[in-house]
Amino acid sequence: MKNANLGRRVTRRQLLKMGAMLAGAGVGRSLLRADTLSAATTATGTKAGFVRPPEPNPKRGGVLRMAGPYSVPHFDVYQGALPLNMVHMYNGLVRKNPADGLRTILPELAERWQISPDGKTYTFYLRDGVRFHDGTPFSSADVEATFKKILSPPAGLISTYKDYVFALDKVEAVNRLTVRFQLKHPFAPFLEILTGGTNQFFCMIIYPKKTLEENNYDLRKVVAPGTGPFKFKDYRSGEKWIFERNPNYWDPELPYIDGLELILVPQMTDRGSVVLTGQADATWNSSVDVWREGMKRKDIVGVAKAPSLGAHTAHINNTRKPFNDKRVRRAVFLAVSRQNIIKAYEDQEHSSLGRWMHGASPMATPLAEIEKLPGYRQDKAADIAEAKKLMTEAGYPNGFGPVELVSATAPWAADIMAPAFAEEIKRTLNITSKVRLVERALLAEEYKNGTFDILVETQFQGIIADPTPAWYSYLKCGGSQNWSRFCDPEVDKVLDQIGKEMDGTKRQQLFMQAMDLLDQDAPFVITLFTEHSHMWRNYVKGLYAENRIHTEWGRTDTVWLDK
Repeated sequence: MKNANLGRRVTRRQLLKMGAMLAGAGVGRSLLRADTLSAATTATGTKAGFVRPPEPNPKRGGVLRMAGPYSVPHFDVYQGALPLNMVHMYNGLVRKNPADGLRTILPELAERWQISPDGKTYTFYLRDGVRFHDGTPFSSADVEATFKKILSPPAGLISTYKDYVFALDKVEAVNRLTVRFQLKHPFAPFLEILTGGTNQFFCMIIYPKKTLEENNYDLRKVVAPGTGPFKFKDYRSGEKWIFERNPNYWDPELPYIDGLELILVPQMTDRGSVVLTGQADATWNSSVDVWREGMKRKDIVGVAKAPSLGAHTAHINNTRKPFNDKRVRRAVFLAVSRQNIIKAYEDQEHSSLGRWMHGASPMATPLAEIEKLPGYRQDKAADIAEAKKLMTEAGYPNGFGPVELVSATAPWAADIMAPAFAEEIKRTLNITSKVRLVERALLAEEYKNGTFDILVETQFQGIIADPTPAWYSYLKCGGSQNWSRFCDPEVDKVLDQIGKEMDGTKRQQLFMQAMDLLDQDAPFVITLFTEHSHMWRNYVKGLYAENRIHTEWGRTDTVWLDK
């Protein structure tokens, strides 16, 4: 299997091993035990949890300017605010190790941890001497309060992360520097979930109990102090965030830069352009065309790419006729050429073929095998023949329509993805479409209310490398992001087994079983998986942007500027 961001061959066994290490299951579980990690070192030779840049002799000073989609509806991560804006101010209990491409887990606010033999109890031993930005000492009470907010928020508040920690029963402070997590049943990816993944949509930060209680656990209008390497200074709506160095950070070596500015640049093409022209120092995701230009300008910029764990999708409303007939959904699944859509989208983002999870996931089917499967293969003759047979059996030998195809107004959706998908189902099955454009910020209401036949967007996001949390949210009956209203008891049965199984080999078999079921019932169509295109000026060091198993937005604590 070819993993593009590594630039080398990665075997299936290696990927499985990576997954086991991250999930704390199978052979890798011992690597995540406290007695191992307390004495572990990073790839740069420093004590675990104290990450350092790969380059020698880092310089201090300067302000890093990052270009990206840095807008926010409010400030509460656990009520839906994008973490990529605020992760710089906070820490989690654990984090992924940038030094090895995010393949292992390191301590952060927890110095070490222990996992009970039955996999149901996680005990974390916290760092002493850590303080929030307002001077309040950090303790186990803050961890307990944060998870109270996630598990049982006050009336009138939502908890967007509750589904991700569904296996968690309770969190209790044992003493000032010890906190215990009790699970309802073993859950293999639980420790990886606590890393937060720190992608643009998900992070597991710790808020101060004091601020939570003062605001009835509602932080939408409050920038709560954190324990992180940067302190909040200003937010200029529609323009940028401004952060300053935390001089009292618990790792006294970090950060090296004096400040951080997150500059709002909504369009991917513009993000790369401002880096090329020196108006910004770096971006986590440029458009492919500008990224390619960066490849030619290695005298001034560096480039890399990493899987985003996100997918472009055509969500099919399973409750609307005729899509409530699994034969029709299966026909659409078979007939659409993923390769054609990937080709149409090739100048927007790096993208790849995938089967219900990104190729970066440790349980993914190897690409060479996917390319041979019905629905995914490039030669569509047999797939289209089978699709037409299914349409005839369902009573639609001549197709049907027009169906309402909802799309975001953003150019990548309205001008590329929606027309490409509409053309595929028209050309192969004579399903005609009427496209309705909606501002992307308003699509949440369309999903929630089910006011669509097909909705073309990017709504299938893995929060961590292990796909289990995303599958529970998007594919389980009644899942919080089950926008297609899909419900298959057989799939649910396998999902429950996946959630509780701790053996890596058995989990792999269950994932394969579930994907076979999903290919047949086809709740929606995944058209492609994306990869993010990183760009940075050559004087930006310590970014750890290369060799990542998946993307990680934020985390600029090891960055330094060589100028």
